[in-house]
Amino acid sequence: MSPPILLVHGAWTGGWAWQDVVSELEGSGLRAHTVDLPTQGPAGNLSADAETVRAALEGLDEPAVLVGHSYAGMVITAAAAGNDRVAHLVYVCAALPREGESLQDLMGRDPSPSTIGDGFVMHDDGTAGLDRKIAREIVFNDATDEQVAPVLDSLGVHQVSSFGETAPALGWREHRSTYVVCTQDRVFSPELQRDMAQHTNRAVDVDSGHGPMLTRPAELAEVVRGTVPQ
Repeated sequence: MSPPILLVHGAWTGGWAWQDVVSELEGSGLRAHTVDLPTQGPAGNLSADAETVRAALEGLDEPAVLVGHSYAGMVITAAAAGNDRVAHLVYVCAALPREGESLQDLMGRDPSPSTIGDGFVMHDDGTAGLDRKIAREIVFNDATDEQVAPVLDSLGVHQVSSFGETAPALGWREHRSTYVVCTQDRVFSPELQRDMAQHTNRAVDVDSGHGPMLTRPAELAEVVRGTVPQ
């Protein structure tokens, strides 16, 4: 039996964001799982997110391919450190930090800085929502109106303090890894993604914006499928 796959969502979404990719993977006989991160609420932080992923990995019957999208690159980096429950790391247009680097730091060195921060809708509890117009233009720029409408309706909040936190150790130093570069991305520029991808064993281009699980699920699933140890 092939190793399981654990898919970790980015900010403002949830495990539901992977549903089309899960269908593609399960349709080819693979076992795909998702998690929901604590940073979907005010009490969450990067450490709690990483612990949630570690617990999910422990609940699987063998080491898994661990996939992270966007902010979840920070999460899988932390969760994979010193962890023998990881078979391979896949970063999907995801944050891949250097030592001591937060997501904010990482985005600060982007040669084509994103304007996604203009869409933050702050709440008193430290969470932020994301303005629908900004989400449409920056995150889901390549999606059709039909594709994006239910996603915009489902977007939640994220604990923004997590964007300033750092991973205590870098799991990508310990495991084989793949980076999926999304060539139309307006959150992490392709240039920044290629710079981060230098730390992985392999980089694959996908012609999409920041949400390939929505607009290119079959292509993304094929990349993930190719990382599953036989």
